[in-house]
Amino acid sequence: MSITINSLTKSFGEKTLFRDFSYVFEKTGVYLIKGKSGGGKTTLLRMIAGLDTDFSGTIEGAGVQNVSFCFQEYRLFDALSALDNVTKAAFKNPTKQDEDTAKNLLLSLKFNENELKLRPKELSGGMKQRVNLARAILRDTPILLLDEPTKELDEMLVSKALELIKNEGQRRLVILVTHDNTHSGEIADAVIELS
Repeated sequence: MSITINSLTKSFGEKTLFRDFSYVFEKTGVYLIKGKSGGGKTTLLRMIAGLDTDFSGTIEGAGVQNVSFCFQEYRLFDALSALDNVTKAAFKNPTKQDEDTAKNLLLSLKFNENELKLRPKELSGGMKQRVNLARAILRDTPILLLDEPTKELDEMLVSKALELIKNEGQRRLVILVTHDNTHSGEIADAVIELS
C-alpha cells in the first residue's frame, strides 16, 4: 500500500518539525528516515500510523488498520512468555502453525528453546528488542513502521535483523527510523533526510 503525504505541517509549541512536507512512499521497499535527534522522525511515524492527528495537510493510505509498528518502547505483556508475546500480538486467533512461525522467527533471532519461555522481566534489553521486532514483522499489514529496531542488538543480530527487514521490503512498504545509518543504508531503497 502506498502512502501519499501532502503539505504536512506539524508544530510543537514554537518548534515547527514539518512545514509543507510532501512525499510519496511506494507500495514496497525500505525507506530510511534520517535526521538529527528531535527532528521529527518518530513523530512522522506516529502521524503515518494515525496515532498523532494534530497536524495540517493530509496523509493518504496509512492509519492504524494498515500498519504494524515496532515502537522504541517495548510494550510487552508482563504476564506472557517471549513466545506468547509474539504470537498473541501478531495473530488475531493464533493457531499452532502461527505459534510455530513465531517460534521459528525467534529462533532465527538467536533465542534458544528455554529463552522462549522467559517473561519480559527476565529478558535482557536486546532480547526484548528482538521480541518487539518479531511481533511487528509477523503482523500481516501492508505497512511496517520500525522505530530504532536494532538499538540494543550486537553486530551479528543487527545483520540478521536488517536481512529480515530487507526481505519485508520486497513484499510491503517498510519505513525505518534508526541512528545506525551505516548498515541500514545498505538495505534502503530510498533515504529521506529530515532537517
